[in-house]
Amino acid sequence: MADNLSFLLDKSVAHLDKGLEMQRQGNLPEARYNLLKAAEFLFKAAEKTSPPLKEKRVERAQALLAQAAALEKPGKSAAASGPKTAGKAAETATADASEWLVREKPDVRLADVAGLGEAKEQILIKMVYPFTHPELAKKYGIKKGGGLLLYGPPGTGKTMIAKAVAGEIDAAFYTVKPSEVMSKWVGEAEQNVARLFDSARKQPRAVIFLDEVEALAPRRSQNISTVMARLVPQILSELEGFDSKADKPNTLLFIGATNEPWSLDEAILRPGRLDEKLYIPLPDEKARKQILQSNLKGKPLSPELNLDEVARMTEGYSGADLRRLCEKASDAPFLESIQTGQERPIEMRDILTVLHALKPSVSQKNLARFERFAAQGG
Repeated sequence: MADNLSFLLDKSVAHLDKGLEMQRQGNLPEARYNLLKAAEFLFKAAEKTSPPLKEKRVERAQALLAQAAALEKPGKSAAASGPKTAGKAAETATADASEWLVREKPDVRLADVAGLGEAKEQILIKMVYPFTHPELAKKYGIKKGGGLLLYGPPGTGKTMIAKAVAGEIDAAFYTVKPSEVMSKWVGEAEQNVARLFDSARKQPRAVIFLDEVEALAPRRSQNISTVMARLVPQILSELEGFDSKADKPNTLLFIGATNEPWSLDEAILRPGRLDEKLYIPLPDEKARKQILQSNLKGKPLSPELNLDEVARMTEGYSGADLRRLCEKASDAPFLESIQTGQERPIEMRDILTVLHALKPSVSQKNLARFERFAAQGG
């Protein structure tokens, strides 16, 4: 199955590459055909993929369908319209990049992240304390800024951790999806990456968070598409600028997250790039209780609801699984309260009913693969 999945993904990338090349040459019918084939193979790959990666691949495939549909309109190819039109298209792309180059100032802190004591300690040392204790950092030669890779099963809070880093150092937070970089402006993926980093460097402190980083920096091989052959070096070039010295006016942090660390190009993990790697595992029992408490906070709860017992029963569940558990456990008492006119609290039976149907989203096989990867030093 893994080989079949790899085949489908490779075919999708090959058709995408050819479609983009045909569009640059102005051959819109051929470009549209290849984009449709790329979407077709990606949809097939999604059928063989487990959530939540399945939904993300479906989203990418739908973006390819939309891109193909846009090519039905004549005169949309900048490459076929001459340098003047192409230049105007580039200006439009730069302006409209503001649609996805959105920055925010998160109010989340590392204390809000359940569990992960060892990982949080490393984040404090590498990415927070150099800002809060600059003199000591200078004395010990600890630089500000840099790159960090968060890897582990889906639903373990990698996005929340990235936001917490920005919140701890009062930094602008940029979060970008690969589909936005790749699909928003076909053929301009490299320029989009440059725009992202340029915008972040204009801030006194900025954190760029890229989820599914393996989609933009996949392991290269002899069969790498020409798109990735240009895009991967562009990302690596941007990361080379992370040598943050004390005399620099601004500081940039880059945090990548992935559920497939073994799919990353090795060059992006070398010193000076994403050389700090942290495994974000499934929550332990103490963290599971904290997640349950957080997601049930403010809801009417029965005094007999034993969260310690629920935490023990949910070994192997991710943070996302536990959030879903709390959401679904609210349904039955909510409906009964409407039907009877009397508020009914969430009881242990509601939790147990949902647990009977809600199984962990991370299989033991996948979990074992993550643990082997972590044991080998990432």
